[in-house]
This record gives sequence, C-alpha cells and structure tokens, in this order.
Amino acid sequence: MPPTARRPLRPLRPLRSLKSLVSSRPAGVPAPAVLLTVVLFAVAWPTFHLTHSLTPVLVPVLCATGTWPVLTMHRRPTTSWAVVAASCLVCVPLHDSPGFALGWPVTFHLALAATLAAVVLQADTVRVFAAVATSTLLMLANPSPVVVGWVVGVLLWSVFFVLLRWLLVSRRQVRAETARASEQSRLRVTAEERNRLVRDLHDVVAHQMSMIVVQAQSAPYRLQGVTPAIHAEFDSVAGTAREALNQVRELLGVLRSDAATGATTPVGADQIEPVLTAARRAGMDLTWTVTGDLGRLDGTTGIILQRVVQESLSNASRHATGATVLVRITVDDDTATVVTDNGPGVDGAPAVPEHGGGTGIAGMAARVQAVGGTFTAVPATDGGFTVTAAVPVHVRSRKTR
Repeated sequence: MPPTARRPLRPLRPLRSLKSLVSSRPAGVPAPAVLLTVVLFAVAWPTFHLTHSLTPVLVPVLCATGTWPVLTMHRRPTTSWAVVAASCLVCVPLHDSPGFALGWPVTFHLALAATLAAVVLQADTVRVFAAVATSTLLMLANPSPVVVGWVVGVLLWSVFFVLLRWLLVSRRQVRAETARASEQSRLRVTAEERNRLVRDLHDVVAHQMSMIVVQAQSAPYRLQGVTPAIHAEFDSVAGTAREALNQVRELLGVLRSDAATGATTPVGADQIEPVLTAARRAGMDLTWTVTGDLGRLDGTTGIILQRVVQESLSNASRHATGATVLVRITVDDDTATVVTDNGPGVDGAPAVPEHGGGTGIAGMAARVQAVGGTFTAVPATDGGFTVTAAVPVHVRSRKTR
C-alpha cells in the first residue's frame, strides 16, 4: 500500500485569535479597552519575574488586578484607578531589580496612566483631585533618583486630560447653544410669517366686514322709504356683522405671537341661548327647547354643543331660507344631545349665495367624534334636514375656596 499522505500542519494565526477575542468582548466594553487589557496582561505575566519577586502562583493574580481594571474604566473610572494604584503599591516591596526605575511593572504603569486619564475625563472635581494627588504621592515610592521626573510626568499627564475635558465640555456647550439658536431662529421666522398672515387677513377680512357694518348702519339714512321693520333689519345685520368682526379680530389677536393677553368672545354652554336668540332676532323662524341644566356642562362639552348649534343654524339659513327650524337640547346624566331639524326652504325666498367646498358638517362631526360622541346629518322625509349630535357629559368642576 502506498504510504498515507500526511496533511500538512496549518500554521497558527495568533492575530486571528486576538481579533476573535476582541470581537467577543462583553457588551458595552469598547474594543480598544479589551485590546489594551489583553496586551498588558499578556506582557505582565511572563515578565513580572524580571523585575519583581513573588510566588509564581500569585503572579497571575497580581497581574490581573494591575491590568484588568482597564476593562471597566469607562464605567467605573475611580474604582478601576484605585485597584490599579493599590496593585502598584503592593509591588513596591517586591521590587528586586536595582537597575529598574519603577517600583512596579511597566504594564501596571500604563494601566495606571489609562485609568487616571479616565478619572480626569469623567469623574467629579473632588475625585479628580484625589486621584491626581494620590498618583503623585505614589510616584514618591519609586526606587529611583528621578522621582521628581515621575511626579512631573503625572502632573503633566493630568493637566493634558483636564484641558481635553474642558475642550470637550466647551464643544458640547457650543453645539447646545447652536442648536438653541437655530431653534429660536426657526421660531422667530415662524412667528414673523404668522404675524404677516395675520396682518394680511386683518387688512382684507376686517376691512370688508367693516364696510358691511357701515353700509348696514347708514342704509336707513341713504335710502328713501325705509320702514321701521326694514330699519330694524338693517340694525340686526349691522349688529351681526359687528359681532363677527370682533370675533375675527380677537381670533387674529390670539394668533399673534406678541399678544400676551387679550379678551376673547365667551364660548360654551352659557352662550347657546344667546346664539339662538340672535338667530331669531335676525329673522329666522326658530323654536327651541332645553331640557336639563346646561350650566353643569364643562367647557369642552359646552363649546362643542354651541358650535354644532351655530353651524346648524348657519346651514339652515343658507340652504333652507325661510324654513322653520326646531332645536331640541337635552342634558341628562350621561349625554348631552342637540337635534336641529329644519324644514324645506320657502318658495320664492331670496337664496343665499352658495360657496362650494364647505366643511361645516365635516367640522361638526370631527368635533363631536373627537370627544367620543356620535353625529349624524341626514335629509328629512319632508325635504328638510336633521342634524343630531350626542356628546358625553363631563360635569363642570367647581373650585373650592
């Protein structure tokens, strides 16, 4: 039989093993810290006997306490530094190499420098001062004629990282100030744009509505043969337009960023009956009934009910001119209900100009459904229209004195 072919041995690849060790580091530990710890421990163990004398069994233990804290210096910098410093101090009486200028191995010294830098960068001022002072005193334990050099080295090392810490803090503050300035600039631009739109709306809408008020008030004096009934009708138109103008101005004032305070037209359940009275005074054939106490409703429920009544009456005046309108409002323990029922418009009554794209019904439905209520708006069998809105009752809170 031919001799069995022998498979050549694969060469060892320590670099790949080191990479796999670093990649399998504990969660949250930076890869450079793992790499530095592995290198320091791998060098400290076999070279410890060259400068110090210790029982071989205890050498890896002492080398571990002098190098492994590098793994935790990013989370517990003060504790890591303290363990390394204590390991260095333990090594001082074990020193047995007169030509060696350190009282502890070089690997311990590098670990001490790394953990001290972590303390200076992360710890509070008291701990930084304590760590720097203790490290400086520790340098006095070196059996070397150049102890002053080691002390100066610790101080310069610490000053460098203090300056680095100030630089990092300053950069964070600059970034925060830049972000704050950008946000303020964005808000200022938004406020200026909003104010410009408010001014434009005021110039257009308020001017036109003011002209309506002026024309309605002056019409009885400009026209001939105005009867008292027509005069009263003009007064009603002028009053309604003036009230609408005031509401527009107040709403625009709320939008202004520089409006710190300002009166607003009252809205809520208390204003439902004034809305109904104003509609009847304007000439609408309107009848209403209220069952229950409107005063017990909270602000949100009252506003929704008022807006539903207001929009329903507006729709009836536009689409069913001259029709009889019946409004029923019922407030019980759980629900407040508004039913607005208008018949068909009167033949020959002057039609109100249509404006396409209206969102009155959609707006009412959105308001009611936003608080968990129900809303319907359907044509009636007699040619009219019926709007029904039911809103959960939230009792108005009473302030205690």
